[in-house]
Amino acid sequence: MISYDFEYYRPETYKEALEIFQEKQNEGKNPLYYNGGTETVTYARKKIINTGALIDIKAIPECLEFYEDEDRVVYGSALDLNKIVEKSSFGLMGNVSRKVADHTVRNRLSLGGNICGRLFYREAILPIMVADGEFIIAGTEGIKKVPVLEFFNKKINLKSGELLLQVEIDKKYTDFPHYNERKEKQGKIDYPLFHLVALKDEEKIRFAFSGICPYPFRDLELENLLNDKSKSFEERAKYAADNLPGNVRNDMFGSSEFRKYLFENAIINALSELEGGN
Repeated sequence: MISYDFEYYRPETYKEALEIFQEKQNEGKNPLYYNGGTETVTYARKKIINTGALIDIKAIPECLEFYEDEDRVVYGSALDLNKIVEKSSFGLMGNVSRKVADHTVRNRLSLGGNICGRLFYREAILPIMVADGEFIIAGTEGIKKVPVLEFFNKKINLKSGELLLQVEIDKKYTDFPHYNERKEKQGKIDYPLFHLVALKDEEKIRFAFSGICPYPFRDLELENLLNDKSKSFEERAKYAADNLPGNVRNDMFGSSEFRKYLFENAIINALSELEGGN
């Protein structure tokens, strides 16, 4: 049970949501957009977050949309992960989403909630990173599209009051070969020691990672080195493990040394699968 009072709103348009947010912000009520609610409810119960106004976005049509045409795949931010698993032709997106939490939780866990929530894993952003996806964001200045690596660079780059409406991916990426590997300490629904995602386009293999550092990332310089065919898979994997953009995590789930060992093996597995030979 949440031990404090708050106002609840369920706008039917994104413009209404933006207006409510601004109004409640001006009233000093620290408003929050509410999506699946899996994190919001938990943190509110623990008083980690304290808000005077929740703005439920699940009635906003753009946030619920899912469609594909000849050119693109569009995911509404309020889509639950199970719908993405069931409907999307982008196999990598479905494979990654399927590995987040369990089936029951995924019925409530939304795409936007996973990406914009407080847990740093944000695994659903990994396929978007390797597919150069774009984020459609609503704000007081209108609608804008932001490339994924601008939207997220060690942290979410959303201004106060801005609302993530949709994620858009070029349809061509749905047909490219891909690979993902997730390692957990215990069961498959545990938090990951790391999650590796790779996608092979016409020129190279793209990589994105979560769990190994305190934030998910796609590092283009590191990616170029991982595609250096003059070096063995083992050499590339070791270089990647030794040149990550942040400190390797060391916690109750696994030591940094253990993570690096598993991480190197996963790099070799991905290169073997997508590049072959060596």
